[in-house]
Amino acid sequence: MDFGELRNDDKFTKTVNNFSSALDKIEKSLSTAVDLKEFEELSTQEKVKLDNYLAYAINSLYWMHVKLRGDDSNEHGIKNELSRVRQTIVRDKQIYERNTIRPVIDKAAAGRFIKHGLHVRFDEDGERLTENSSNNKMNKDTVMTSSTSP
Repeated sequence: MDFGELRNDDKFTKTVNNFSSALDKIEKSLSTAVDLKEFEELSTQEKVKLDNYLAYAINSLYWMHVKLRGDDSNEHGIKNELSRVRQTIVRDKQIYERNTIRPVIDKAAAGRFIKHGLHVRFDEDGERLTENSSNNKMNKDTVMTSSTSP
């Protein structure tokens, strides 16, 4: 690159060269994404991620263009568009996490907990009563109260 009068300014030349190499990398990445021939074979989630990537990359490049021209990017609509794309990316992430990270209930284990935990009766001593022993205990209590009654 010919920098003319600024060729002696090392900071400027280094910044421009870094910017140029970054743009080359972005161009290569975008061309790979745009030329993807297997788009129809991608899952819905992969398609959404690719679309979000392309939307954010293109809007970011346009934002850079606005800034390099010297326009006020806050007054330009590109800032709102970038914000909208960011919200879409966050929403996609929430949906993905909800579908993959949410806890799964082990129905068999839950059934065992319920089966062994419900309808367990204990006597006054804290001993577990079976169905037969609880019926016997009730019969004894009934007999004792009826025999002690006048």
